[in-house]
Amino acid sequence: MQQIMPLPQSLPSPAPACTYAYTTTEELIAMFPSRIEEKQSSKCLVYTLTGFVTLFAVWFVFASIVLRVGDPEIQLRSARLMHNTHNHNVSLSSPFNVTMIASVTLTNPNFGRFYYGNSTVSVLYGASSVGAWELEGARVGARDTKEINFMVLMRFNKLLVKGNLTNDIRSGMLKLRSYAKLSGTVHVLKMVKKRKTIEMACIMNLNLTSHSIHHLQC
Repeated sequence: MQQIMPLPQSLPSPAPACTYAYTTTEELIAMFPSRIEEKQSSKCLVYTLTGFVTLFAVWFVFASIVLRVGDPEIQLRSARLMHNTHNHNVSLSSPFNVTMIASVTLTNPNFGRFYYGNSTVSVLYGASSVGAWELEGARVGARDTKEINFMVLMRFNKLLVKGNLTNDIRSGMLKLRSYAKLSGTVHVLKMVKKRKTIEMACIMNLNLTSHSIHHLQC
């Protein structure tokens, strides 16, 4: 006969149910950094560095081209005789004066004005000065060329005692030199002021027959 076991007076209490903590969306965002924000921060850094590099490149190009100061140039472009009073039978008592009409150019390659002071353009025969012209101070505009025309009265009377000059006059050809030294300052955008000194040295052959200048070299 089957024996029935008596039921216990009290059953064991069931295990407590697991509890879950629910987290809001704002809390999750605060706990874990947003990848979107990280990407935006990286882009801002890249844009900032790119901007600095671009500004540096622009300034470098500006400084190397605009602020760079080069040497102005002075050149004797042309020369000719206006008249002469010589004859091939030169004597110490006869005057020998020649007027030369010449043109010089002042070229300023800079992006600022070139201010220059007074100077002298000299014409020499050998080591002796036979004529001079006073060049008044002025200015040349930025990246501009200024042409100046002038006349020089050349006097050879004091040099007639030299045999070379007498022979050259009788041959109708004189070898001359022209020289000028010019000092001034280049002003670029009120930022750069640089002192510059330029020189001109040319040689030429003066044809007394055709009243012209040959083989002008500077």
